[in-house]
Amino acid sequence: MTAKPTGRWFWRASRRGTALAKRGMTRLAIFLVDAAFLAYLFMMTSYVVSRIASGAGAYLPVRGEYVILGAIGAAIAWGVFGTSVGEKLILFLSGASQKKAAISPTGVALQHQRWYKTLWGLSVVTAAIVTLAAATLITQVDFSRLANSLPDTWKMLRRLVRPDAAIFGEVVLLTIVTVFMALIATLLAIPVAVVLSFFAARNLTHGPVGRTAYVVVRAAASIVRSVEPMIWAIVFVIWVRMGPFAGTLALFVCSIADLTKLYSEQLESIDPGPAEAITAVGGRRLQVLLYSIVPQIINPYLSFTLYRWDINVRMGTVIGMVGGGGIGMLLMQYVRVLAWEQVGMCLLAIIVVVWSIDALSARLRARLS
Repeated sequence: MTAKPTGRWFWRASRRGTALAKRGMTRLAIFLVDAAFLAYLFMMTSYVVSRIASGAGAYLPVRGEYVILGAIGAAIAWGVFGTSVGEKLILFLSGASQKKAAISPTGVALQHQRWYKTLWGLSVVTAAIVTLAAATLITQVDFSRLANSLPDTWKMLRRLVRPDAAIFGEVVLLTIVTVFMALIATLLAIPVAVVLSFFAARNLTHGPVGRTAYVVVRAAASIVRSVEPMIWAIVFVIWVRMGPFAGTLALFVCSIADLTKLYSEQLESIDPGPAEAITAVGGRRLQVLLYSIVPQIINPYLSFTLYRWDINVRMGTVIGMVGGGGIGMLLMQYVRVLAWEQVGMCLLAIIVVVWSIDALSARLRARLS
């Protein structure tokens, strides 16, 4: 007779414990955000003040332990006595709306007032101003250098607009090499990216094996995409020596990562209705793939592929500067010796080819859509 009351008490206690744990985690997240924000604000403010006052100085004139202790104390006080930046951020990330919610995720009542009249709003504005000032000082922005070097720049521009026609044949040949580098890299990346995209689509990966494959493929694509193509070109130049093959391999690796991401996102946005209808009438997985998934992704896949080829043509001119072959290598050779007429000829060829392929790709993508 006492089993039901005991079970109800246990269920209510577990729910209360879960709610308290969730509220505690939310409060901890708010505190950490506030402490990090205030520490950043202290550091950047001290840096800006020291640079403005002395013209040079340490990045952190205030000792680090004082900054940490001050940020922790200020974050605690901020969370107790007012709405903080962390609380507003957690409220925003939780999906709650100030117009619909009367309380924050921590249970504190919200007062609806103009953001710029609140302490957190003024703090965000102050942080933005300090960040802009610090970025200006760190990057040594000095527009007077532009004016002082304008005569030399004008001489260089006058030589650039007079391209040397004597190297026209060599420029055309290397430009063709660059275009074919992009073409081969894109074509080789398509089948690999198509296969990987099915493992990187969340809606098509189920079970422990599928989820593991999803995480591995997504992580690998993100890691590859985080490395610039020029870095990949340097790696392959060391591996297979300088030349178009190294540049093609660099474009190939980057194309796989980018196309896998684009293809998988398209797979995640497909309409599940046709697949469910084919499955309901006894269709097999291959039939579901051919008659419900492929018709929905074929045009976007072609559009993404054309867009990637467009990117590879432009990127091929850049990776050539680090030994990846094509017109970029020739361009860098002339830049090193300040042969601006020859540089102008290379730039003219690059502009014409990139503009032509961009226009063709845009027209084809428009027709496919």
